[in-house]
Amino acid sequence: MNAQSQTFEFENIKSSDQYIWGYGQSEDYDVANKRALQDLLSKISVHVENKFDYYYQQENGNFKEYSQAVMNTYSNATLTGIRQLEYEKRGTFHILRYIPKEDLDKIFSSRTDKMKDYYSLGTKAQNEYRIGDALKYYYWAYALWLSHPYRSDIKDSVNGREIMLGLLLEDKINTLFSSLKFQIVDKVVSKKNNKTKLIIACTYQGHKVENLDYRYNLGGNISTLQEVNNGLTEITLYGDDQDKLDHLRIGIEYKYLNKSYHDKDLSAVLNTVQIPFFKKSKKRVKQKKRIKTMNEDKPEKLISPTYESMETVSIPKSHYKKVINNLLADIVKKDFKHGEQYFTAQGKKMFDQLIKNGNVSVFPLFDTLKIIPLSDVTMVRSIPMSFYFPHSNHQYVEQVVFTFNKEGKISDVSFAISNTTIQDILRHSNAFGSLQDKYTLIRFMEAYKTAYSLKQIDYIRSVFSDDALIIVGTVLKKQNRSLEPMMNRIGQEAVKYQKMTKKEYIERLTSVFKSNEYINIDFDEAKVKKVNGKSKIYGIQIAQHYYSSRYSDFGYLFLMIDLNDSLHPTIYVRTWQPQKNKDGSIYGLEDFFIN
Repeated sequence: MNAQSQTFEFENIKSSDQYIWGYGQSEDYDVANKRALQDLLSKISVHVENKFDYYYQQENGNFKEYSQAVMNTYSNATLTGIRQLEYEKRGTFHILRYIPKEDLDKIFSSRTDKMKDYYSLGTKAQNEYRIGDALKYYYWAYALWLSHPYRSDIKDSVNGREIMLGLLLEDKINTLFSSLKFQIVDKVVSKKNNKTKLIIACTYQGHKVENLDYRYNLGGNISTLQEVNNGLTEITLYGDDQDKLDHLRIGIEYKYLNKSYHDKDLSAVLNTVQIPFFKKSKKRVKQKKRIKTMNEDKPEKLISPTYESMETVSIPKSHYKKVINNLLADIVKKDFKHGEQYFTAQGKKMFDQLIKNGNVSVFPLFDTLKIIPLSDVTMVRSIPMSFYFPHSNHQYVEQVVFTFNKEGKISDVSFAISNTTIQDILRHSNAFGSLQDKYTLIRFMEAYKTAYSLKQIDYIRSVFSDDALIIVGTVLKKQNRSLEPMMNRIGQEAVKYQKMTKKEYIERLTSVFKSNEYINIDFDEAKVKKVNGKSKIYGIQIAQHYYSSRYSDFGYLFLMIDLNDSLHPTIYVRTWQPQKNKDGSIYGLEDFFIN
C-alpha cells in the first residue's frame, strides 16, 4: 500500500469513533513507533481513568498523571489486540497504533492471567509453609490487580460466592501476618565478645516456616535483611543493645522488589502503583517461658545433638558424632587447624570456601541429625548455619550437609535443598526408586545448588559435554546419548534462542563468578517424575531463584537425570525458561522421546 493510500486509511481511523489511536513520526522508525505507542496509552488512560480511583491517594501530582503512569506500565510486549499502520514519506516514518474500543479489554487480558498465576503460586506456597514465597506472590498479584482498570470484574469463588480478587488477597496477606509467630527459644551469650545471640523460632499455625525474610530494629537502626529457614533464625545483639530486648521489633518483607526484575511489567507496576501499607507486617518477638541460656565461650556445650541412622553404617556411628561435634566447636571458636584432619583435599577446599572464609554462625544443636548411608558415601544432614556477606547487606540461613567418603573423611560440603522438595522426592513409592536412588537424586540437586555458591567452574564445566548445545534462556546438555532422537515438541521452539558454545558459556559464567561476592540459588515448586520402565531416568521441574551481589533473576529449570550409574549421575537435558509456557506448563519429560 502506497503512502497516499495509507494516509487515507490513517484519516479514516482517526475520524472514526470506533477506535482509540496513537500517532508518532520520526526519521528513526523505533522512535516513531514508541511515540505512537505512548500517544495510544495516553488516550487509553483518558478513556479508562475513572476506573483507577480505587485506593488512589493524591499526594504529589494529580489523578490524570497517576492514571497515565499506571497505563505506562503496560509495555509493548504485553499489549494485545493493537493494530498498526505505517508508511515512509521523504525519509520520515509515520506510524499509527490503534485498537477498536470494543476490544479494549484484550489489552488487559495478559495482566489478568499473570495476577491469577501469582495468586495460584501464593496458595501453593502457603500450603507448603513457604510463607515468604506466599507473601511475595500474593503481594505481586495484589499490585497487578490494583493496576487493572477493570479490577472490580476480576473475582474468585469462595464458598459459592464471587468475591473481588483484591479483597481476597488483602485478607490472605493480613491473615498470614496474623498467623506468624516469632519466639525466642534459646540465648547464646559470649562475655568475651560482649554479645548475645538470640535463637528465634518462626512458626505459621504451629508449623515451621520454610522461608521468610525480615528486618529487625531496637528502636534505632534497621538491620540488614535476615532469613528464616526451616523455622529458625538468629539475631545477634552487641553491647548496650543486649539490654533493649523489650524494644525488639520485626518488619516482615513482603514486597520483594529486588526479586521482581525478571518481570519488567511487574517491576514497573510495583514502582508505580500506589499500594496500601500492611501494618500487620510489623511483629513483636515473644520469649519462651523456659529458655536455655548457653555460653558461646564454651562451644562444646552448644552442639550435642542426637543422631539417627537411616540404615546400618560400616563406620561406627560414634565416628560421625565425634567429627561433626568437634568440627562445629571449631567453627564457633573460629579455630580451624585441628579440624583439617577430618577432610579430603576436595572437602577441605569446599569447607574453606563455604565456611572458613565466610562470616558463619552455627545454631545451637539439640535436634536429631540424620546419618544417611549411600553406596559410596555417607551424609550427615542437616546443620543450620547463618551466613552473612557484609558487602551484599544480606544474611541468610542454610541447612548444611557434610558428606563422608568410605574412609570416614569429609569429601564435600553442600547446602541442603528445602524440606518440601526433599519430602516431595521421598514420598514416592518404590516404583519411583529405592531410598538410595531418592537420596542420590537429592544429593545431586544439592551439589548443583552448591556449585554456584562456591563458584565451582570446574565442576560446572564437567557437567556439560564438549559438544553440549547451550542456548541463552534454555540449555540442552548432551552426554553419551544424542539428544536429536529424544526431542519431541520442544525441539523447534528451543532453538529460537541465541546459541553459544560450551567454551563461550564457561567464559561467561567465569566472568559472572569473578564479579560477584556471593551467588545463591533457591528452589521451590519442585516436581519430580520418573520415566516409565526400569530405567532410572528422572525429570525434575523446579522454579529457580538466582541471587547474587550484583544481579538476580527467576525462571523455571528442567533437568533430565540418569541415575543408572549412581556413582556418576548424568544430565541429558537442562532447560531454563524465564516464564511458563502459554498453557501454564514448563518443559519436562513429555517434551522428549526416551528410548
